[in-house]
Amino acid sequence: MVFLLEYKEYWLFTFFITAGFLLGFIFNKIIINQLKTITHSTSWKIDDILLDIVGKYIRIWIIIGGFFLAIDTLPPFLIKLSDSIHKVLLVFFVLSIAFAIANLITALIKNYYTSQTGVHNTELASYLIKGLIITLAGIMLLQTFGISVTPILGALGVGSLAIGLALKDTLTNLFGGIQILLTNQLKTGDFIQLQSGREGTIKDITLRNTTLLDRSNNTIVVPNSELSIATIVNYSMPSTILRVKVDCGVGYNSDLEMVERLVLETAKEVIENTEDGFKGFSPRMRFHKFNDFSIDFTVIMRSKSFPGTHRLRHNFIKLIKKRFDENNIEIPFPIRTLINKS
Repeated sequence: MVFLLEYKEYWLFTFFITAGFLLGFIFNKIIINQLKTITHSTSWKIDDILLDIVGKYIRIWIIIGGFFLAIDTLPPFLIKLSDSIHKVLLVFFVLSIAFAIANLITALIKNYYTSQTGVHNTELASYLIKGLIITLAGIMLLQTFGISVTPILGALGVGSLAIGLALKDTLTNLFGGIQILLTNQLKTGDFIQLQSGREGTIKDITLRNTTLLDRSNNTIVVPNSELSIATIVNYSMPSTILRVKVDCGVGYNSDLEMVERLVLETAKEVIENTEDGFKGFSPRMRFHKFNDFSIDFTVIMRSKSFPGTHRLRHNFIKLIKKRFDENNIEIPFPIRTLINKS
């Protein structure tokens, strides 16, 4: 007992710190796990998001709370450092709250965006939100410590001009990415065709560039500044359902009524039996030209995705050729006659 009284300034300090770590561990391993069992049984995703993010930081806040309590019981050789330790703990506490709020907001936005569009949100929005919240937390800390932010903001204004000139291309790409994000005309998961003719699926929009994955599984990296002003064909907006047009021709001696019937039956069969075909769509077929060697027509089908248009067209061409051959319908081709006068 005498030993405890003699060294109480040491064991109280140790007790509070140990208690903080122990309570944080118990809260994380027991209480959080029990709450996760309850939230996972519900269909509402918001409670899972709140628990996953806030639960990680509550353990940190409990440990920081233990250190705050321990400050009042610092050993004699650390008393002079109490003010500095308090400020360090305050910085950790405020920044942890800022990170928790930033992660929570970005997770909620991502969940809403995914539920509305079916694709994951881009990282650009997350970076911007986190940067804004952490900057505000930093300004609050400076004001708390009695540091005027006005001179700092003035210095940043002058410095930002030099930085802006040095990082002109980077900033142009950054604001290009913000423009892409705000207009909502391009998003991850969209299949687009660039002005250069390259095409692919948008995988991510970052601070500097947009990444596409083409059908050969190659990565295409496009600077945001170029993408924001380029002419782009978005095959996923306003709908992923696309028209598939196939042109063909038959000989002048063909029975056009039979041709029309065979074409429509074949197109319907191809739509129903092809994975990407838009089921239930009634194909259309129109004769449109008396050509030199044939009567030309166009058949129109529907595909559920851009890659599916190629499969649909491929299957139709194979099957209609077979049907025409079975019914003696000719697909004419140009014939050239050479006259030798010698």
